[in-house]
Amino acid sequence: MSRWTESKKNRAIEMIKSGIKNNEISKVVYMSESSVSLLKYKSVLEYDERIKCEICGKQFKQITQKHLRNKHNIDLDEYKIKFPSSELSTKNRAGKYKSFKHPNKGKTYSEIYGNKEAEIKRNKISKKQIGRPAPYLAGTGITGTRRDTNTYARSTYEANLDRIFIFENKKYISELSVENERFALIGEDGVFLTYQPDRIDVNGLFEKGAYLEIKGYMYPQDWKKIQLFREQYKDKRLLVISSDEKYCDINYSSLKAKYKNLIPLWEGEKQNYKTRPDLYKIGYQTPEHIKYLNDNYPNHINLGIKDNHYLFIANKCLLFNKTRLGKKPYVEGLKLVAITDRRPTSSRKSSGVYNYELWEIETTDNEKFYVTNQDKTVTFYCYQQNEFFELIKFFNDNCNHSLAHGRK
Repeated sequence: MSRWTESKKNRAIEMIKSGIKNNEISKVVYMSESSVSLLKYKSVLEYDERIKCEICGKQFKQITQKHLRNKHNIDLDEYKIKFPSSELSTKNRAGKYKSFKHPNKGKTYSEIYGNKEAEIKRNKISKKQIGRPAPYLAGTGITGTRRDTNTYARSTYEANLDRIFIFENKKYISELSVENERFALIGEDGVFLTYQPDRIDVNGLFEKGAYLEIKGYMYPQDWKKIQLFREQYKDKRLLVISSDEKYCDINYSSLKAKYKNLIPLWEGEKQNYKTRPDLYKIGYQTPEHIKYLNDNYPNHINLGIKDNHYLFIANKCLLFNKTRLGKKPYVEGLKLVAITDRRPTSSRKSSGVYNYELWEIETTDNEKFYVTNQDKTVTFYCYQQNEFFELIKFFNDNCNHSLAHGRK
């Protein structure tokens, strides 16, 4: 077989679009059938078909949760509500998903493995959970870390209970804390289960040391676990907070009547983490502001930065923020604060190509960072603002702004 050329590729694409079979195309363009098949799916069926993201305008085969969260700070549900007529996937891609049927989809472990093997697998999974914190995405309520409480809640009920603890200045332990242990339970017929309470009342807002289970709706399996816990851990006190009087020890409706007007960010049906992310979501940015940042700071770099060395310094700052601080700032500007061609108390000069430099980088978060190569002329490191006065000492006696900065 010969080399794949642009003319052969274009000819093969035209033949594919005409419906000619792969083996016939292979004979004409002298390429393997596998190469023709790859071209068919990559160049003709998929890559020519795109849908546009309504926020940033970029073209994709599929609008993904990852793209929406990382670039626009929203999830798929919010995107669907905002753009109800917009497609999330190309017709070809959607058709593939619809036609694909997994043999085990919708089946229980018992149907797949049989009752005996299924029981073994379920027990193994349950045993692995002992001692672990609750999974981050468990639950069906409006989940997320609230800005005002700084704790993760799986529902508005849990978030409001955290607010009550804070309002009353009482300490509590959240579900994701390592201090909130997971308990082993033995269910019917010796089935192994696990259970973890939602909160622990440390100071005694309701009852000192009591475990709290917060339920908007009580599912039968949840009530069964609560009963098993009370039977098997009689030395532990478990209180259920719910609006359902059939199950509750503490009526949530009563708490709501008492605290709703006292706590400004109380969540309800109209105002909550989902409908008003600007009030509750940590790091929330409006779609308009995100579009502005993406347009003016591609890859988090200011459009005005053209010099390669400036870009190198800016990227050092961004990498430091990403890996060390877990942040994604945008570079607002940078300037050379100090430069010298020699170390203090040393007569040895630098090469002249790589002088010792100290750069100040400002970000859109109104923070300053410093990048310097004072340890070695060719090795740059990033530092935080509180380290500036230690860094500048290196340059105090030898700063010379007539020198040229390095080139990268």
